Amino acid sequence: MPADSLSPFAELPGRGFATTEWSVVLDAATDGDRKHRALEKLCRTYWRPVYGFIRRLGHPREEARDLTQAFFAHLLSSGFFASADPERGRFRGYLRQSCRYFLGNVWQKQQAEKRGAGTAWVPWDELTADEENQFATTADPSRDFDRQWTYTLLREALAKLEREYAAAGDAALFTQLRPYLTAKPGPGDYDRLAAELGVARGTVPVLVHRCTKRYQELIRAGVAATVASRAEIDDELRQCLAALAP
Repeated sequence: MPADSLSPFAELPGRGFATTEWSVVLDAATDGDRKHRALEKLCRTYWRPVYGFIRRLGHPREEARDLTQAFFAHLLSSGFFASADPERGRFRGYLRQSCRYFLGNVWQKQQAEKRGAGTAWVPWDELTADEENQFATTADPSRDFDRQWTYTLLREALAKLEREYAAAGDAALFTQLRPYLTAKPGPGDYDRLAAELGVARGTVPVLVHRCTKRYQELIRAGVAATVASRAEIDDELRQCLAALAP
């Protein structure tokens, strides 16, 4: 996904502020079902940055998978989040540092928990061969963590946007508009879309603009959910952009 597709985000006004991901972390510090559900959400959302980070640190594929599962299993079984404090700053940095801490302590010296003792939170089948090959190459682990983090934010926003269109009965429309979220229309594209959608040609740019704007709003909301204050949103967006740069 081209980095320049994010360029308008810093200009978008916020739609309220809620530290959603920090709320999940605080739930993870509770007991029982709430803790289990909260940690499962964190794992399913952010496993790619964690796994890529561990691979970039030099761990081979199977060991990195074991360590990824063991990291999240450790968070579930320990009181790690008991002292979590949103005032510490951005959730991105908090999770990355948590992973560094885990890899550096006694857990790494013990046998990694095989696939989280049977827990199937991490959907390994979603990992493409290209992603696996990229993780195996030499690179800055911290920068790659931030890159994978940004891709995760984009995927989450895109999935939410798709669900919104589907709920409104416009799933087919979203399929037609989706390519223009990250690429400019080519010659004749709007004429073709107008014919396929059965609308006036002048309606197509409006539909594309609304879809793109909502996508940007959802990404901004996703970023807002990972920082401790509204004042940090724009800077976090800029850092995410920087992570996508070649």
